[in-house]
Amino acid sequence: MEKYKIGIIGYGGFGKFLDHWWSKLDNIEVIAVADSGQHYHKIKNYRVYHDWKELIEDQKIDIVSIVTPPSLHAEMACAAMLAGKHVLLEKPVAICREDARRILEVQKQTGKRITVNHMIRYNPIIRELMQIGESGSLGQLHHAVVNNYAQDESLAENHWFWDEQISGGIMVEHGVHFFDIINALGRQHYQKVNGASQSRNDKQRDRVSALVAYDKGLTASYYHAFSGPGFFERTTISLVYDLARVEIEGWMPMKGKLEALTESKNAEAFKRIPGWKETKKEFIAKAGDDSRPEGWGEGSESASEENRVVAGGIAYKADQIIHGTFEITQSKGEVYGKCVQEILLDLILNIEDQNHKLAVTIEDAVEALEIALLASDKSV
Repeated sequence: MEKYKIGIIGYGGFGKFLDHWWSKLDNIEVIAVADSGQHYHKIKNYRVYHDWKELIEDQKIDIVSIVTPPSLHAEMACAAMLAGKHVLLEKPVAICREDARRILEVQKQTGKRITVNHMIRYNPIIRELMQIGESGSLGQLHHAVVNNYAQDESLAENHWFWDEQISGGIMVEHGVHFFDIINALGRQHYQKVNGASQSRNDKQRDRVSALVAYDKGLTASYYHAFSGPGFFERTTISLVYDLARVEIEGWMPMKGKLEALTESKNAEAFKRIPGWKETKKEFIAKAGDDSRPEGWGEGSESASEENRVVAGGIAYKADQIIHGTFEITQSKGEVYGKCVQEILLDLILNIEDQNHKLAVTIEDAVEALEIALLASDKSV
């Protein structure tokens, strides 16, 4: 088994997290880090570079992991590919479209493999919902709502997170995760984006929102607030399909519930969702439909046919209503760690076989960035 040698640029908390989980993989070896200097006393016996440009010239490194503030991503990613390295780039791909376009051009020029750490696509709940959605058994995704309430106690006023020249702002630095998730679940492309925001002062734009219309009928709303205590930190994702309603909890999705109109054969797929528990099942022939009050009059004959329901003007086959819950039993840290392992292994598969399609392509990351820029009232 070939062992891929990794160099990490940026060895703060997340850089160490990546190192911890990648060190558990048999075909991975972290051999070098580049850092500003404040973390040197905590670095293992790796090659330590004071200048990231020296790291990318290290001939023994196969893959460069870039874990720095977003404004540095494009320059470092392009330099690494031009130096012959494959790249795993922390999200966002860049903070402006010009930089993102440059990355695309350099990747095409060099042929080097690159992916962006939108690791939530590897979360087992999201992965299974993507597969179920792609089967068509839930119908079309028409509405999505993302609400993210995050703590700001660890983000002092002078933290780079608040400097939009460095971070790109909340939608770019953080919101791209959720634009990417909904893009993946809906399999649609944005058409129109409207954004709004509130600021606590002239330095901290801490509450942002977006309304996005997609090309196949999906409308999604996003709200992100970095303005509360950690006790109230919470993320929820609501999904409305023709035939299903799904509620997901956790910025790293950990649990939720699902209600679906389905055929028996399609209901088997729900068992693949981690921790699936069916809580209720009703056969449509015996279930009541309370959408019209008593005395309303006769409804559509076609809608009452056995094993048939209508949504969005489309007739679907369904014979039962399934209610259930799902939950990952591992800790959030373990799930997060597994996701960052899988994205690196996915990149390696793409290095070894260019016909292997990455779960997160560079184009996926650029599309999430474009939505974030429009939502931030920034020119793309």
